[in-house]
Amino acid sequence: MKKTLSILVMALAAVTAVTSCEDHRNDYMEEFQTMVYFRNGGEQSLTLFRTGEDGLYRIPVCKSGRNLEGTASATVMPFDEAQLSMYNIKNETSYKLIPSGMYTFVDDKRSPLQDQKKVKLSFGADDSYQVVNLGIKTVALSALQESDPDSQYVLGLQVFSEGNVSDDINIIILKPEIEIPYISLVAPGVETHKYTSASQTKQTYSNRVSLNMDENLWDFTCSIAVQDEAWLAAYNAAQDKDYTILPADCYTLSGTTLTFAKGELEAPFSVEINRENMEMLKEYALPIRITDCSKEEFSIDKGKDLYLLNLRLDPDQITITSDMISVSADQGNDGTGAPALIDDNTLTYWHSPWGFFVSNADPVYGVWIDIALKTPLKSIVFTYNTRSQNTNGVPTHVVVGVSTDGTSYTVIGEAQTDEMASAGAGQEITLPVMSAASSFRYIRFGIAESVAGDLRQVYTSGNQPWTSLSELKLFGSD
Repeated sequence: MKKTLSILVMALAAVTAVTSCEDHRNDYMEEFQTMVYFRNGGEQSLTLFRTGEDGLYRIPVCKSGRNLEGTASATVMPFDEAQLSMYNIKNETSYKLIPSGMYTFVDDKRSPLQDQKKVKLSFGADDSYQVVNLGIKTVALSALQESDPDSQYVLGLQVFSEGNVSDDINIIILKPEIEIPYISLVAPGVETHKYTSASQTKQTYSNRVSLNMDENLWDFTCSIAVQDEAWLAAYNAAQDKDYTILPADCYTLSGTTLTFAKGELEAPFSVEINRENMEMLKEYALPIRITDCSKEEFSIDKGKDLYLLNLRLDPDQITITSDMISVSADQGNDGTGAPALIDDNTLTYWHSPWGFFVSNADPVYGVWIDIALKTPLKSIVFTYNTRSQNTNGVPTHVVVGVSTDGTSYTVIGEAQTDEMASAGAGQEITLPVMSAASSFRYIRFGIAESVAGDLRQVYTSGNQPWTSLSELKLFGSD
């Protein structure tokens, strides 16, 4: 019968043995008054952790039979090469014997027994089981297995007594597998959060570092650290991302040294995010990694050592009503004027003059669309849709200015891209985030140039360049 056991729950073996020994007491009553055998003998897979100390495995040896109150004695001995060879032939296996220097018979206090060739057991009238304590040198055995990965190393044990029964419960073939303890994040990977002005100013996110064992017998620490811009640049290149490192004034990490006290399998930490100093629409990243562990025998799981918070501040859409918008000029018989820009209908459009000359063309803004805000803003984002009927007036150069009085405007940004120049009919274009040092109440959206020409000049002869838009949307934050 096979089972997988962890070395850190072996303390329960003696308790389990009482019940389990009783399960076998009637199996061979017809043949023996009193018999001694291994509980669940046969091949057993045994998982041990390489912690720097010897692993301890407790092997229950049971007494049973018709005469439960009888006394008995037994001897437990390890296989030698000849016995394992016979076992391999009989069972068509190819096991190799674990060298004797890699295990030790020990007492309850883990002190080596004087006789390492055999363990003698005595059962009193009230004894239903005895325990053989086996110390396994996990570091040495792990090195052996790593040096010979194609072989299965085993430890064979046999119990001898006057009442021996079948080999199935008279021998144990232990097949140890040595695992390296590691620490890892409970929730690794990328975690994305988006904020708006309606979001709480500060948000807290929690995670934990865990140990992959059933029980922790040590006091130790591990360290976590926020990675720098150079690390993020390499990550962006490898993952095809365009993250910007989150500024230090936008977060508070609860601590960088996490403590595991004896008995604890997890160590928590948290990050508080403050969105106040985040720029709109930037894809920020806060990469936190496990960097080291004070217990040298433990490893860091490289597949679960990164916690990356991806954060973005999205602007609110600002509803533009008809009383808020005006234009410097329009072609009255082409399009439906300024209202077309805010009617959520891409089939309607505003068109600048082309049939007459513009007398108020601005040398900075060209022709413009003004918006009088009802609530002050500090940062804005514009999107616009080109005219859906044709592309002969799509903007190629936009200049944005802001004002506190609606008269004197200060440029806060401009855009002139290939995407704008090559935009198709009805295409939506998003301009970059534009911000001012202080709040403003008025915005001038100027179209300085279009594919039809330069709109910043006052023309008195020849053709008048023009532009057109079907929709204009504003997003912003204070």
